[in-house]
Amino acid sequence: MCFITLQIADVTFEPLGIGTTVLKIIIAVMLLALPIVAYLSWVFDIGPDEKVHRITSNKPWLEASITALALVGLGVGCWVVLSNANSIAPGQLDSNVDAAKLVNPSEASEAPSIAVLPFADMSPNGDQEYFGDGIADELLNGLVRLEGLRVAGRTSSFSFKGSNTTHTAIAQSLNVATILEGSIRKDRNRIRITAQLINAADGYHLWSQTYDRELSDIFAVQEEIAGSVSGALGVRLGVGGVNAFQGAGTTNIEAYEAYLKGMDTLLNDRSEAIRLFERATQLDPNYSAAWSQMGSATASGLWDSNLDMVPELVERAYTLQLRAVDLDPESAQSAALLGTILYVKKDWLRSEATYIKALSLLSDRPNLEQYGNFFMRNGRSTAALEQWEKAETVERLDGQRVILRVYLALIQERFAEAREALAWYPKRRTDYLKLLIALNERNSGDIKAAIAALPPAAISTTSLFAPVLRVFESREQVLTLLRATKADTGSQWPSKLHDIALLAAFFDAPELALRTLGEEVSISTVRLQSLWYPVMSEVRQLPEFKTLVTDLNLVEYWRASGWADLCRPLGDDDFECN
Repeated sequence: MCFITLQIADVTFEPLGIGTTVLKIIIAVMLLALPIVAYLSWVFDIGPDEKVHRITSNKPWLEASITALALVGLGVGCWVVLSNANSIAPGQLDSNVDAAKLVNPSEASEAPSIAVLPFADMSPNGDQEYFGDGIADELLNGLVRLEGLRVAGRTSSFSFKGSNTTHTAIAQSLNVATILEGSIRKDRNRIRITAQLINAADGYHLWSQTYDRELSDIFAVQEEIAGSVSGALGVRLGVGGVNAFQGAGTTNIEAYEAYLKGMDTLLNDRSEAIRLFERATQLDPNYSAAWSQMGSATASGLWDSNLDMVPELVERAYTLQLRAVDLDPESAQSAALLGTILYVKKDWLRSEATYIKALSLLSDRPNLEQYGNFFMRNGRSTAALEQWEKAETVERLDGQRVILRVYLALIQERFAEAREALAWYPKRRTDYLKLLIALNERNSGDIKAAIAALPPAAISTTSLFAPVLRVFESREQVLTLLRATKADTGSQWPSKLHDIALLAAFFDAPELALRTLGEEVSISTVRLQSLWYPVMSEVRQLPEFKTLVTDLNLVEYWRASGWADLCRPLGDDDFECN
């Protein structure tokens, strides 16, 4: 019986991920039980007539020998158990814990870890940088699916692009042990990919390979590289890993190239990026990632579009994102982006359910950030901060904070932290954000200084802020100016109503502030967080504020999922905010 048990354990434990400690314990128990069983077998015997006979009653020397043997076996068994007990972490034998993932604290830092750097462009014309980035991105997304491998996030790894930082310094910054880097040389329909896996501690190559292939074989090469890396690091493909390397969801090389060019262009030319994503979907109508990025790029236009353009943009982005999710229901990225579109459409409950699904598929920094954005806009600031802190833990980016933390710090009246958050914000936006901070602190001197620092040629400056500065000391003149500017249809900019509303709130005109901001947030939610700023506290006391948040479907959401930090229910039919 012992032999059979050991044979079964030997065959099954390794595939199931059960460590050798459990096998040692089984052997120890057998050692402990063996002399006891032997003792009972010699002391008692079941005869042919099924009666128990004591066979040692006339042989005291034999009984003494067997007893001694049992005590020795008992001691050996106890020694084995106790000597291994110290190597078992608390809770390791809990049946609810995945035994394959249990390690001692001292071994946790030795778990395989990797950063994937952008692949250098060695092409004759030097115009294939986007392709090298794309290959590295695909490899990174695939390696995330390897069991037991910790992978540094894309933003962190790609921040070292073009730098002369040593492998050791990169590894220390990203807290990884190995680095995957390489180069591409693309010439017409041929491509050469060189990849190498480096041990950051000593700079030695753990693995390297050069692939000379037809361009159409690029997806197979990516899978080969991932397989080689997993073998070198001693990790294995996890659930879903087999289909991880399909060119972001296509096998059409022209569609893939258009997609990569779109991603490369996105930050600098959104219109061109949308055109390239659309080209990718024309070449492969089932290309989910291209549909998703086209929807996301379309939605990002809400920030800098006038209100009359918003409804059309929202519906187009929604249609594109639905197509992406329909084509790939298990895409975490597409699900998270759909969640964003849904709260822009004020479908808060469905938006939250979509975010939860996205995070169940992949809890990376971008998805956690977006979930935090969702909470910030619906007034649940504490929940937003919790998600953003998770995001910053998952991928530290050398300590970089989530960009929108400046808004959250304003909401929570942590003004020093709001200023600190400006360090991570694009420089072109910091002057405007300094004005927001000053308005919420109600500091007249800082407000005037911030207005004076705004770009003088901007339409918002010439139409609103500069004129306000000239009559700043007269509340009545300022309010007259605000009303006139609001009515002037000839001067328009994306944040016009938002800017007028905040100035109205500062100059103690809460009704004007509420009417003005209400016009914007009823159409576009990109600046909805302004409802929760300290400068809007009097606005939140107005009865009309209850009507506004009810019309925005926020009260329905709060009653189902949790109230905004500044609001509370009054029975089943009423609430108040402060």
